[in-house]
Amino acid sequence: MPTSWLIHTIIYEEKLSDKDSYGNPLFDKPVAIESVRFDDSTVFSRDNTQTKVLANAVIFVDATNSINVPNRFVEESKITFNSRDYVLKKIVDCYYPRKNEIRHFELEVI
Repeated sequence: MPTSWLIHTIIYEEKLSDKDSYGNPLFDKPVAIESVRFDDSTVFSRDNTQTKVLANAVIFVDATNSINVPNRFVEESKITFNSRDYVLKKIVDCYYPRKNEIRHFELEVI
């Protein structure tokens, strides 16, 4: 079984709108989000002239079964997994079919 199928814990630090006196972004206190799936496969975008890396990994956060899920995720927030820091680049809200209810979030990180 690939390690990405195992249940993991990530540390999420939401990016705040404020900056410190040097102009660096500030982050909220760290929150441990438990029972997530971490898939370390790279997401690419290709066209006729170039290939871009959009994400180094995708994190699946279940709206029901994951623990400590925030009300919202914020792009450019910090995520730590296995002592490695990532930056949240894209949030995909995945809804149940025929319901206006989120099933899970896909967090694309670099």
